[in-house]
Amino acid sequence: MKRRGPFFAAAILGLACTLPGGLGALSRPTATPTRPAETSTPAAPPSATPVPPTARPPSPTPLSPVIGVDTIGALSIFVSFGQGETLRTLAFSPDGSALASAAGNNEDFAVRLWETGSGLPLRVLQGHTSIVWSVAFSPDGQFLASASSDGTAKVWDWRTGSLLKSLDFPNEVVSVVFSPDSQTMAVGGVDGWPNATVWTWSVASWQPLMELSEFWNIPALAYSPDGQWLVGGGTSRNVRVWSTGDSEPLFTLHHSGQVSSVAISPDGTTAAAGLCEASAANAECTRGAVWLWDLRTGTLIEKLSDFSDGVEDVAFSVDGSWFIGGSRDGMLRAYRTSGVEPILVVRSPGGIGALALSPDGRFLATGSARGEIHLWRIEP
Repeated sequence: MKRRGPFFAAAILGLACTLPGGLGALSRPTATPTRPAETSTPAAPPSATPVPPTARPPSPTPLSPVIGVDTIGALSIFVSFGQGETLRTLAFSPDGSALASAAGNNEDFAVRLWETGSGLPLRVLQGHTSIVWSVAFSPDGQFLASASSDGTAKVWDWRTGSLLKSLDFPNEVVSVVFSPDSQTMAVGGVDGWPNATVWTWSVASWQPLMELSEFWNIPALAYSPDGQWLVGGGTSRNVRVWSTGDSEPLFTLHHSGQVSSVAISPDGTTAAAGLCEASAANAECTRGAVWLWDLRTGTLIEKLSDFSDGVEDVAFSVDGSWFIGGSRDGMLRAYRTSGVEPILVVRSPGGIGALALSPDGRFLATGSARGEIHLWRIEP
């Protein structure tokens, strides 16, 4: 739901999947009836054949616990895999069975799907001709969308790998997200420098609906859980909140640096923005942060300036009790939502270019600049 395209860089300088297991087949001996010999002498009764005990089925593999405030301290990597290019975006399928990723600099423009439980590859979606900055599943599980510097957003049947629709835009697009009811898709990107736009499309007809204006680029994009608000922006240091009913701007959230990502709490009251809060003269980020906003009033709640590099991605837990941010240097920091107290500090190998939480709250995925994907869980 976020990424900074080359255009932005030049201008700014800067499952739970179903685990293998289940009941095994019961061992049932098949009895072969014995016919008595056809003679006048009565047949001797057949000797009894011992019946082996019924095989006990194996116990199902236990599910990983949900990552909660009280368990997150035991979070650890259980599998790592990848493709050797800088990870730009990660997203779990709604059923948690698959993880979508996109990576690359100048060569790898594919979207890849991985099996969550094992990290094994499922399929590769080819079709983009430049870097893919964002991927998103529709909440109903029907579609996977991807936004690219090639000026297109593509819509896929992710289970078969078929390309269903390709939408063209004036310039690069770097973010994509579906509305909670899966009926609308929003795409953010450049629209004639220095202008940027969020375009929305009807999923039923693939006809355009609204154009929402911003500046420079739109790496951060998210719908509120009830679908009434669309939040987007980032490169201009502003994040805007629009009403999806009439496209009217409600608030502009001003930041001290460029915003890479935004996430909204499950109850729709709070937005978390990941950003570079301070930079050196050479545009190198010297302090990253997560800023919390009250979406009902547009007011700043808290600045969490605990990161030594820019925060690339943020996410709320499924129940909204905690949220997490990941910075380019690999620092993962999680906080309790109530009281905003830190509950986890750990480092993800290779830095962080993207992160995602599974819809059931049992898995965290982080992607590194080295192209590695790490899957985290609480060991059952």
